[in-house]
Amino acid sequence: MLKLKGAYSPNPRSTPFIDGTVKIKNVEIDWEIVKNPGVLFAKQLRDNCYDVFEFSISDYINVRSRPSSRWEWTAIPIFLSRALLQLNSWVHMNSGIDGASDMKGKRLAVGDYTQTAFVWFRAMIDRMYGIQSQDIAWYNARVGDDSHTVLLGLKDEPPPGVSITFLSRLEEANELLQSGAIDAANGRSIPIDTQSGKVRPMFADGGRGFMEEFYRTVGFTPVNHTVGIQQRLVEDNPWLPEALYGAFEQSKQEAYRRDPANRLILRNETGLQLDDSVFGEDPYVSGLSKNREMLAMTIDQLLKDGLIRDRVDVDLLFSETVLKT
Repeated sequence: MLKLKGAYSPNPRSTPFIDGTVKIKNVEIDWEIVKNPGVLFAKQLRDNCYDVFEFSISDYINVRSRPSSRWEWTAIPIFLSRALLQLNSWVHMNSGIDGASDMKGKRLAVGDYTQTAFVWFRAMIDRMYGIQSQDIAWYNARVGDDSHTVLLGLKDEPPPGVSITFLSRLEEANELLQSGAIDAANGRSIPIDTQSGKVRPMFADGGRGFMEEFYRTVGFTPVNHTVGIQQRLVEDNPWLPEALYGAFEQSKQEAYRRDPANRLILRNETGLQLDDSVFGEDPYVSGLSKNREMLAMTIDQLLKDGLIRDRVDVDLLFSETVLKT
């Protein structure tokens, strides 16, 4: 029996695998459920303690772009969540921001500049409105070992031409927003006083129009997380990536069977609900072939953002046995 330590954030599409309904023969995974994915990713970057783990796509590509004996990982093309937390952003009443198209020249606080959701936010406003990374002043709110940007070594080697201010406290972002010293901040990564009367949502419709416009522009939805595996395990058990891929895909289909609502792209906190009438029969499609264009755009944006220096081959991100998925 191969015994592994796994970590995942709550997700209905992974639940049938995590709860043991879906199994892999001769594999036992002790799953740790971490409510906050950002905390999970920081822990894995710090401690490298999980064998199989949900992980940020942008952070993963960053890791793979700078080979290190510290993080010897591969991945499987499983994408059971979507990059939507940027939709829960709040703006100061006097910011002049009525939507994402107004972000040029503004000041925006996020958990981390490296966050996949904001890599995608930058990709979205670039493709739709011509606003680039350098057109926004970024405020990095996570501090020290909670910051993926710091853990990846990017605070010491900041992206050229991009303004990033590293705050000293997570709560500082809210204080700056309330005073009008910055124009906007993300409410999923940062504790924001949304009842002060000084702020309002960036997206009056919860982000529906923004998401639909982007989908019409590129033909896919932004993906934020994948599944990482320790490379040493794959070398010793070359069948493991394919087995994990099959289990996660089976888990997703079981979740759809349990409740058709598990197909929805849903953010309760923004009131946003986008279903298959907009995004197709399977909004959480797995596999490399149907996600190659999405992954290529992620890499393109990481290059534009100055987060990686050299282009990464999409095929090299995933274990060889799942490249034909």
